[in-house]
Amino acid sequence: MNQSIGIDEVKVGMYLVSLHECETNLQVKSQGLIKSTATIESLKRRGVKSIIIDADKSVHASHVKSQTDITKLSKENDVSVEHKPALSPQILDFAKHQEHLAKADKLYTQARALQSRFIKQLRSGDAPDFDVLNAMCQDVIDSVFENNEALSCLVMLKDTSDYLVEHSLNCAILLSMFATHRGMTQAEIEDLTLSGLLMDLGMALLPDELAARQDEYSQADLTLMRSHVDIGAEIVERYADLPPMVREVILNHHERVDGSGYPKQKSGEAVSIYAQMAGLVDTYDAMITDRKFRSSRTAQDVLEKLETDASFDSELVEAFIAAIGLYPVGALVHLSSGKLAIVVQKHPKYPLKPKVMSFYSIRNKMHTEVKLTDLSKSSDKIKSVVRPEEFDLNLPQFFKKVFRS
Repeated sequence: MNQSIGIDEVKVGMYLVSLHECETNLQVKSQGLIKSTATIESLKRRGVKSIIIDADKSVHASHVKSQTDITKLSKENDVSVEHKPALSPQILDFAKHQEHLAKADKLYTQARALQSRFIKQLRSGDAPDFDVLNAMCQDVIDSVFENNEALSCLVMLKDTSDYLVEHSLNCAILLSMFATHRGMTQAEIEDLTLSGLLMDLGMALLPDELAARQDEYSQADLTLMRSHVDIGAEIVERYADLPPMVREVILNHHERVDGSGYPKQKSGEAVSIYAQMAGLVDTYDAMITDRKFRSSRTAQDVLEKLETDASFDSELVEAFIAAIGLYPVGALVHLSSGKLAIVVQKHPKYPLKPKVMSFYSIRNKMHTEVKLTDLSKSSDKIKSVVRPEEFDLNLPQFFKKVFRS
């Protein structure tokens, strides 16, 4: 029979089943008899307030009179405890997370191929197939509703061999997440997702050497680059009957609420909420991506910059940070300390500083002691989300060994 007793009532010979109240992440590794006062004192020092015992299996020291009792006390397994992190329900459902991630990865690969074909049609002078993009947008939205955390991981995995293709797809995904988080209507979510795919469409018809520049743009270069707004609007007007919001976003996603944008230097309420959302997403994804003329910045650095950027509405920036879910539970991340870690708990106030479990040294290419770190109380921070395959890691196996043994 199991019962709970306070730590001050614990006696040698009691059979410990589990910890009831504990101030630390201490857990019972193997059940057994408490065979010495030293074990009891150790439990007290480690923050244990009460325990669960099996009274039927206990051999109280005051009752140890027969040789049978003495033999049982000496031969029975001693209790063993160890530090283990408390797990959230999401961690326990890690396999399901991996399943969602694989499904999202397949969708992302297919969508990237379709977007690439669409842009090639434009560049070759053929009439682009907008119906294909509409169908792809619905698939993206469905995936966001099913598990937006899986798609958010993929947005962080960059392949810059064709920047325009990935950038437009990432913007579509991020806008779908953003609009869903803000509780927008289904029509608004669909139109914003399509806007993400199309808002930089005009870039496809600009000279290749402009995108290949490795130094700072001249004023003439900037003027030509900014013409992609009008080019994109002309393309969709010529080839497609799209919702008004899509054309409005294409024309205004570079306008800013403080009047510093282009091409019309609109400001305040003249810049629709849709254009503001698109501009925020466009800027964010561009800055976290390596370009030929500059290196990428970490997500944290970019979002911190956006929070203080007067050209964006501060409340909208905060809503975006809350929406994108950059570090889902179960994601593998690269820390600035040179370690790999798994996100184990999001921080409700600081979404960029979750609790993580580090376990691998990238520098030494070896497993290290598992350590729980609250990044909101540490100088360490997340540099990027990475794939387990990059480091030849079997994460399900690691979870089974460390968290479920």
